[in-house]
Amino acid sequence: MFVLMMVTLVTSFTYGQETLKMFVKENKVPCQGVGPMECLQVKYDNKKDWQFFYDHIDGFNFEKGNRYEITVIRTKRQGLIPADASSYEYKLKSIISKTPVTAVKGIYDTKMTLTRLNGKTISTGNVYLTINPETGTISGKSGCNRFSVNYTQLASKNQIQIGSSIGTLMACDEASMKLEQNFTKAIQDKKFKIVQKNNKVQFKNLKNKIIMEFTIPTQNDIWSFIGKNDWKLIMLENVGQDYGKASIKFDTATKKVSGNSGCNNFFGTYTLKGNDHIQFGNLGSTRMACIDPEAAKTEQKILSLLDNKDIRFDVAEQTLNFYLDDKLIMMFGTIK
Repeated sequence: MFVLMMVTLVTSFTYGQETLKMFVKENKVPCQGVGPMECLQVKYDNKKDWQFFYDHIDGFNFEKGNRYEITVIRTKRQGLIPADASSYEYKLKSIISKTPVTAVKGIYDTKMTLTRLNGKTISTGNVYLTINPETGTISGKSGCNRFSVNYTQLASKNQIQIGSSIGTLMACDEASMKLEQNFTKAIQDKKFKIVQKNNKVQFKNLKNKIIMEFTIPTQNDIWSFIGKNDWKLIMLENVGQDYGKASIKFDTATKKVSGNSGCNNFFGTYTLKGNDHIQFGNLGSTRMACIDPEAAKTEQKILSLLDNKDIRFDVAEQTLNFYLDDKLIMMFGTIK
């Protein structure tokens, strides 16, 4: 018995295994690992905050729109570990629960840009926030730095109590720093009544005075932003790297698209389907020979992924993201 116990202990120590309980959020998000990629959002046991999960869970088939409670076996890797690899391997042990989640509508989980503060018009676009009802947090950019603050729903449905904010500590130009100081002073440690009027969201004090007003971008706003920028490919099929000249550009007036697929220039048309789907058609390209085999491979992938596919898209702060069957297939960044 003693010998058996010793063998068991040594085996556990050698392989460094442990079982963890993990909650998995219902959607993946763009994130930055070794390069741009798409991450699960997880939290462990009863921890409050969600965090990016950069690794793969063997045997776990994530389905968007479902909140999971699972147990995983985490094993410490042995031997020499590459610099870009995780120190652990994860394997699904069991799915405790799988619950469909309906997205919260209205002002929640929606990016809002500050347009008025204490009666003054704000047009910089440098202050914005998102209210997350699941975590009870408000986060975004306060003018120069990113910030996060907890809030509590009060007895009245549209009233909240906001606590003290925390944020990064970068220095910016004088105008941005002054705006940040005024915004932080206005929002933290305050009670607000929130009123939505179409795409305008007003934060009123309890005396019904408008302290802040935010605008929720419309589809016209989003496509105005997409159309005025040139977009450089920074991630393809979960691999983030420099893809050379690979890029895309939209002419929103004529619904035409053009760009470079890594070696040749391409062109075509696009059709919008609903608020967040796009389909490319009539794609053509120049026919130069690609001397670089990697550029040729990139070109083949890009044209294949774009051609007559029903692609979902969204826009983050400075990225345009394409999804196929809820898998992030391309990420573009703005060209400065």
